[in-house]
Amino acid sequence: MEHAPSPISRRDVPVSMRLREDDLALIDRGAASSGLSRTEFLRRAAIDEAQRAILHETVLRLSPEAFAQFVAIIEAPVSPMPEKVKERLARPAVWTVER
Repeated sequence: MEHAPSPISRRDVPVSMRLREDDLALIDRGAASSGLSRTEFLRRAAIDEAQRAILHETVLRLSPEAFAQFVAIIEAPVSPMPEKVKERLARPAVWTVER
């Protein structure tokens, strides 16, 4: 038995939300400052948050040998900082310097 074709393609599934007016105003302001529509702004924010949640739940599986190598690397003494990096870190931040 064949199913009738869906009038909405897979990529155009509507999503409905209830938002407080102050939240919606903030979202609209963020969307406007990004040059995006409200829909695109919310879509990007939702995808970004979903990816972040998935990455935080990702489990890495290592062989005992790979795990031992990982532990050895993170427990190894820190290599000396290059002089150029020390110089740059010693400079005052540009936002703290009065002009």
